[in-house]
Amino acid sequence: MSPRLKISKYVIERLSKIDTNESAGCLFGLMYDGTLLVIGLSLELYENDKNTYNQLLLNLPAEIELCGAIKFDETLTMGSKLKEILQDVDITDNPLVITLNNKRDIKAHFLVHEKFEETKYDNLESNDMWKQFIHVRLITTLPLSCEATIAGVKSILQSKRKQIASGQVSFHVDGTSIYLFGVASDVGLTGTSTDLTIGELVDSLSPEPSKKKKQLVNNVEIIPVNLVMKTTKDILSEKLVKTAVKMMTTQRKPAFCISMPLKIDTLAIINRNTKLLDLYTVLVEASCRSLRLLESVLLEQIGQEGIGDGAGLRLPETFHYLPPDIGHFITRVVPKGIPDESMENERRLLHQQLALPLNKPLFRRGNAYFDKSSGRIVNPHEAVPVQPIKPDVTVAIVRGRYAYYHYMQDNFNDDGWGCAYRSMQTIFSWFRYQGYTVVEVPTHREIQQCLVKIGDKPSSFLGSKQWIGSTEVMFCLETLFGIQSRIIFANTGSELQSYTPELVHHFKTHGSPIMIGGGVLAHTILGVEYNSVTNETRYLILDPHYTGAEDISIIINKGWCGWKKSDFWNKSAHYNLCLPQTKASV
Repeated sequence: MSPRLKISKYVIERLSKIDTNESAGCLFGLMYDGTLLVIGLSLELYENDKNTYNQLLLNLPAEIELCGAIKFDETLTMGSKLKEILQDVDITDNPLVITLNNKRDIKAHFLVHEKFEETKYDNLESNDMWKQFIHVRLITTLPLSCEATIAGVKSILQSKRKQIASGQVSFHVDGTSIYLFGVASDVGLTGTSTDLTIGELVDSLSPEPSKKKKQLVNNVEIIPVNLVMKTTKDILSEKLVKTAVKMMTTQRKPAFCISMPLKIDTLAIINRNTKLLDLYTVLVEASCRSLRLLESVLLEQIGQEGIGDGAGLRLPETFHYLPPDIGHFITRVVPKGIPDESMENERRLLHQQLALPLNKPLFRRGNAYFDKSSGRIVNPHEAVPVQPIKPDVTVAIVRGRYAYYHYMQDNFNDDGWGCAYRSMQTIFSWFRYQGYTVVEVPTHREIQQCLVKIGDKPSSFLGSKQWIGSTEVMFCLETLFGIQSRIIFANTGSELQSYTPELVHHFKTHGSPIMIGGGVLAHTILGVEYNSVTNETRYLILDPHYTGAEDISIIINKGWCGWKKSDFWNKSAHYNLCLPQTKASV
């Protein structure tokens, strides 16, 4: 019997944008409660090359598997490529085939007893996706010591995968007394009931879960887990942690040796109703995927000229990405210290494989999802209550992530004069999160130093409490980041309404926050809403004048981040807007 079928809204939207001249594509999904959920897709870029989806699977969270194929026409003939893909499907006995014609009509078919049967499917909305599924993040460090040869690396990492798969490991849920461990051919659990589900565990770890969910900013829920090898007592010892930043190669006859700490950082996606006991095998698979990714990076380096003796070998670094248009995590492992600029071809290929646009970075280091924001709230506007969008209303908002900078942060008193500095820092953080730069967000003093250095301000400006405006933001963006900006001058607050089409265009084209200064106040515009019937505009405002703690409930409920009507602006004051521009790149 074929499973029930659901397709993520993210997949539906990406399918509608794909050129139907493509040769073939792959579908990725997971099974839960008798349902197949299609969560991702990729394109097979080279007809005669090796199957690119086999490698891509390692970059996906555990539990996501190959589940079917995409055919870019309405015929259901079994070509060689389609047959090859479907033969590799293990997640279900009935592989899925989606057909897509020139009109972008989508039809789903299960392969049942060598025959295609069309089936209905339900769309899974993005909000429902994050409500029903939880991610588990496993981080641990394993010692690696072997010959600096391809055979040596392959052998030691295969041995580690076998050791993990054989049940010689335990998994500990951080912040709890819960351990999962292998017992012969079974799985054991301590610290809680064996009937506990993943969802119940998450709710028990979250104080006031209903309130938390109501004000949820980042929709993805993460359970942190670590791994403990039963046969290696000092695997996470202080000694190993202290050497985590070191790597050494020692010569011995007849070959060189590699000795380094190997950091596993991997993800799995789990339905909330899954029993905690079932998490063990999922984490084993996640660990093995991570080891294979780490192995590929090491082997690629050893195969390069001059690195075969271990000299110049770089530690692998793991980054997790959650592009806004994809709906699932992608993991990349890259050699530490290699600049983003030198990996552009690799990223471009990944964009093409995932049918993602080539005009904005998605997989640079700055795009990584798990990034330190120094305790600042990220994307507070996501907690603003969403109103149903009417047909006559156009909404355009900021794209991607940013950190909320406001008065009194970092133990620095800028109350009454630093609002434009804070707005500028919010914009800077956006460019870092989008991967356009690796330059750190500048402090107030660094901003002042920049303006003095370029001759915009006298030396007495340094260390002062003088206000700055939109033009200074433009100067700093260009000087520090090499980013061009456009300035809009509005003579009055009432005149701002006439620039609504340009703001809509900015958010849909560039997606960066806008800094607006008028009189003695500065704000950050995160979006606009235009009603063509009433000719009214609303603005999504992030207010840097907030002086309180990083409490999302207060920030939203007190209006420090929210929609404001046009009368929010002083009708008699003039305003300058700085619209930071982006360049097409990957």
